[in-house]
Amino acid sequence: MTNQILGILFSFIITLIGLPFVIRIAESIGLFVPNNYRRIHTTRVSALGGLVIFLSASVGFILFSDLINFPDYRFIISSGVLMFFLGFYDDLNEVKPELKLLGQFIAVTLLVVFADVRIDFLQHFFSFSTGLWADTVLTILLMITIINAYNFIDGIDMLAALLGVIIMGILGIWFFMAKQYDYSLALFTLSSALLAFMVFNHSPARIFMGDTGTMTIGIIMAVSLIKFDSINDIIEGNIHVNSAPGIAFAFIALITVDLLRVSFYRIYQGNHPFIADKNHIHHLFLRIGVTQNKASIIISSVVFIQIVMSFYLDRFLFSSLIIIIINLMYLLTFYMLIFIKLRAYDKE
Repeated sequence: MTNQILGILFSFIITLIGLPFVIRIAESIGLFVPNNYRRIHTTRVSALGGLVIFLSASVGFILFSDLINFPDYRFIISSGVLMFFLGFYDDLNEVKPELKLLGQFIAVTLLVVFADVRIDFLQHFFSFSTGLWADTVLTILLMITIINAYNFIDGIDMLAALLGVIIMGILGIWFFMAKQYDYSLALFTLSSALLAFMVFNHSPARIFMGDTGTMTIGIIMAVSLIKFDSINDIIEGNIHVNSAPGIAFAFIALITVDLLRVSFYRIYQGNHPFIADKNHIHHLFLRIGVTQNKASIIISSVVFIQIVMSFYLDRFLFSSLIIIIINLMYLLTFYMLIFIKLRAYDKE
């Protein structure tokens, strides 16, 4: 527990100290988000917050973890570093979507092949193995989806950071209770860095995390959710859950549904699915007059409720499939209420 506390404090303090320096450096040399139609901010803001988040969380993890008993760290850090540099370059010079996907594919494949970050999907539902190669392909697709879902949700102040704190924090607690202390430390240092980042990222934001942050955090989130499922299979006691895939889905249900919704809508409109617009769930809140901070809190609260509800349903032996369906119905109701409010607001 001491290492976890030290890691949390270290990452929080270093992020809190480091961000003002990055903000001042960005202002002095003009490293700002370019003016384009995607922006909802009128002031010039740097997107280099992910630089401080990644470095403080990584150093905090390395300093206070037992790397000898954590052989996967080499591949996890390597993939994280690859995402970091890809995101960092994209924040400075916009990268084509195809090149981004290629970088994500390489980073994810490294984890799946060498760190055995893999899940047997269909066995959870139909009790048979789909084979190693099918599992590998499905896992890669899932992880790339999670990375981009988290990247896409970073459209207003504080939202991605607050979601990251909730998701990483809850997963960190579970891993700690499952005695997976290195995984819990990695998640705690990251969530504490995000918490410190929110001091500068709440509206009006002084800095964004950028793709440097979202893609790095996204790949760690993907690894953590898959490890949550695989580690759960080998532990016993009160911390074991019966429907791990269903609970894992609850963590990312909203961001994944929103990713798929806007992507299909863009394709329907004849646009590239990775060309940004203002149709995400957070943009809908802004259109009905909700402030950025309030929208971030509402959306994050919905995700928090989904996670807690799914753990609760698991105790009553609901299957993963039923938990997934309940979460989708919950989100459908949420979206319907937003669109009803939006239609009424547009008529006024």
